[in-house]
Amino acid sequence: MHAFITGATGFLGQHLLEQLCAQNWKVTALYRQQETLPHLDEQLKSRKIQWVKGNIEDIQSLRQAMPESVDAVFHLAANTSTWGLMHRRQYQTNVLGTQNMAKVALEKRAIRFIHTSSSCVYGSHEDTIDELSEMLAVDHPVAYYRSKYLAEEAIREAIKLGLDAVILNPCPVIGPYDKNNWAQAFDIVSNDYLSSAPPGSQSFSDAQDVAKAHIQAFVHGHTGENYILSGPDSSLLEIFQWICTRLNKEAPQASLPTLAIKSVGFLGSMLSLITRKEPHVSWDKAQILCSNSIASCEKASRDLQYRPSKSIDQMLENCFAWWLTQQDNALSANITPSKSNPTSSSKNKKSSQSSSSKAA
Repeated sequence: MHAFITGATGFLGQHLLEQLCAQNWKVTALYRQQETLPHLDEQLKSRKIQWVKGNIEDIQSLRQAMPESVDAVFHLAANTSTWGLMHRRQYQTNVLGTQNMAKVALEKRAIRFIHTSSSCVYGSHEDTIDELSEMLAVDHPVAYYRSKYLAEEAIREAIKLGLDAVILNPCPVIGPYDKNNWAQAFDIVSNDYLSSAPPGSQSFSDAQDVAKAHIQAFVHGHTGENYILSGPDSSLLEIFQWICTRLNKEAPQASLPTLAIKSVGFLGSMLSLITRKEPHVSWDKAQILCSNSIASCEKASRDLQYRPSKSIDQMLENCFAWWLTQQDNALSANITPSKSNPTSSSKNKKSSQSSSSKAA
């Protein structure tokens, strides 16, 4: 089997590469010209992966990069920024880039297209979210949410033209290789930026589980269907309490009020218009940190044999272990790492849940 993958140098993309290589797929992986590959895991670099330069925003480069009649196109590339000054670029990458990918996949007669979306397209609901829930992201204040919804719309339009596509909606993903998303919480706590925890709660998913689900979607997914992927649920207070304990920091005992977090986000975003520097908490990020999004992955469990395998503690522990290696690498490169003093054991805040019925 031959796979073409975008976002291969990113967080989830590296996990998918591992899974594809372990199953002896032939892999052609796209990377941008301004990116470099040395930061990839050494085991990944030793695999037989064909790396091709290109950019999903440049349709001609995609036409040159994507193989003819490839078995699977895994489209993971996305801009996950929550900074207002990145909104225009985010739209270009997430929406126009997805339109380009779908168009070229049709031209190249790709057998199947797996689109990595997000559970955020459903927005926040009082009840548990599933695939029948209304998608509220089209009018959501967070630009990333809107862009992922519009990207799905681009895929649905391509399906009408004959593209055999399946859409995956992972909830917030935790695991190694994460530099820009939830792993930032370790930096926040390590650098003493945390005074109190945000009030939101989420369903979370494990990076390896989500990567495996991509291959299962290729095999078992139904054309045009959405599949929510997740594992156990947790409040953000519990997440930050776990991290504080692991880093031997004083843990918050309560969450800040929603109004306080959103006020910080608003002020941070306004200040960034002057400084041109991304704030620690932007307006968009504040919205996310205050949201409550609990969802069901029953459909993915039924159709894709998706089986969440880890508790929140296990996911955080794996992410933490990788984060520590990055601190060690920074030291060896004479770069000042985040200050931390991790303990030798973790204080579990939440036991593993039976999560076949829970998701993002």
